[in-house]
Amino acid sequence: MKINFDWDDLYSLSEIGIQLNPKNHELKNKLKTFLSDKAHIEVINPKNNRSLLLNCSQVLSIEAMDNLSKVYTINNEVFYVNGRLKKFEAITNANLFRINNSVILNLSEVVDFNTGKYARLEVHTKGNQSFIVSRHYAKRLKEELISVQRIEE
Repeated sequence: MKINFDWDDLYSLSEIGIQLNPKNHELKNKLKTFLSDKAHIEVINPKNNRSLLLNCSQVLSIEAMDNLSKVYTINNEVFYVNGRLKKFEAITNANLFRINNSVILNLSEVVDFNTGKYARLEVHTKGNQSFIVSRHYAKRLKEELISVQRIEE
């Protein structure tokens, strides 16, 4: 497939133009989904071993497992994804935040937090799940939760 870039000052900085053959209608849908503002991750369905794109807003948490990571969605589905947690820390526009060495959590699903046993921070989600936050990430997490709360209000 040949890709051409044409520069045009008529486009705003947040806009791109793509020209396609009418027979490539399915490609247009894939490109539109992939290039949208919403972040996606490619996950593997363990039931049929097929890959699919999952919107990061559907992710509840990502749990480390050696070279694979386990993705839990807000709909209680489980997927696998290749890569370590460090790879997902780079997704900044998806409210995903690392809370300890083995878990990344979607902050838009957090409803409250409190101090748990041994002065550890405990975070509670909309699905009545609780996660332990390590002391290393606790201060940054509190700051992030306050900024996310301001955005939602």
